[in-house]
Amino acid sequence: MQDIPHLKMKLEKNNLVWFENSDLYFQMEEPAWLVFEKLNAATPFGKIAEEFSEIYGISLDESMTFVQDMHARIDEMNQPLEYDPELDRVMAQAGDFDFVPYSVYTYQLGDKFIKFSYGTNWLEDYIHPLMEHLAVEAGGQDICFELSSHEDKVILEFDGEVKGVWYNDESAYVKGAIFFQLINRMHGKTDEDWLMTVHASAVTNGRKTILFSAAPGSGKTTMAALLQAKGYHLISDDYVPFDKYSGNAYPFPAAMSVKEGAVQLLTDFYPELKAKESVYINPEKTVRYLPILNEKMGMVYPANEIVFIKYSAGADFSFEKMDLADAVKLYLEQIWVPPKAENVKLFFKQLKNLSFHKLTYSDYKDALKAITKLFEDE
Repeated sequence: MQDIPHLKMKLEKNNLVWFENSDLYFQMEEPAWLVFEKLNAATPFGKIAEEFSEIYGISLDESMTFVQDMHARIDEMNQPLEYDPELDRVMAQAGDFDFVPYSVYTYQLGDKFIKFSYGTNWLEDYIHPLMEHLAVEAGGQDICFELSSHEDKVILEFDGEVKGVWYNDESAYVKGAIFFQLINRMHGKTDEDWLMTVHASAVTNGRKTILFSAAPGSGKTTMAALLQAKGYHLISDDYVPFDKYSGNAYPFPAAMSVKEGAVQLLTDFYPELKAKESVYINPEKTVRYLPILNEKMGMVYPANEIVFIKYSAGADFSFEKMDLADAVKLYLEQIWVPPKAENVKLFFKQLKNLSFHKLTYSDYKDALKAITKLFEDE
């Protein structure tokens, strides 16, 4: 096996390995790591199996099977990213397509004005409901975005430059790409200035920021909204960018997406939610959009604590610090790190300073009490 470009970080009993060719992460316990190092050094299978058999006291046949399985897994993890030639074709031709906007809005983000043109009503639904509270009367704009469609593809352009092409069913990738460019304009940065983005709610007390991350429907937004009602500043509901140089979390003012199951509880704190229109997303998801109250988009603080949150009716309250290896598995599902060695090295460095917690609750008052204490602890 040829030398495999990778980076690794020690996670207690495991090693977290990033494969550069595929941009995949893999946790290896010590037996697997031993085999990986030997394979990466082009050591013959037989010699690795003999050493493995001696160290771990298993038969040579069992050792050889393990080595062969690891070789197959590593080869799979090392496969380069595939690029779709169809997307490349549309990307190359995108500037030649006629664009007639279905709707045009201007959004104010901090002191910046963004003109956004949508080619269809369903493209408008990608972004506008999340940004509608930021819409202002048309005036001078700092930058112009166009979101259009061709065949079964979505095309993003700004200031006349094509920035990406995706299939119609890849709305999450489209949103991520748009948000990434919007945060650049908001905060006066470039793509190279960001370490990563996290799918999480970010709440600050003016000294530090805590991230709340979870699978969809687990109560992440509900907890963020409750904390905002309690006087904390919600700086992002769903999309948190991290600065590469300071490691701090930055604000992003898209509206909160409140699922129908949380409307009754949150209406007690946000009466205006009752009058909000329900928006169908998919058969499992209907939401109402609630604007973030925080207009102080300059609130930038360290975010060294991550809470994985889970609301479950009737569940016993539990709030505990997580094992790092288990926490990282969950965290990797919620982040996007640009696939560059420089960023991954900084990400690994940041992981060493993070504290992960797991919160399970059925009574929100118990959860608020635990989170309030976490904010107060320095």
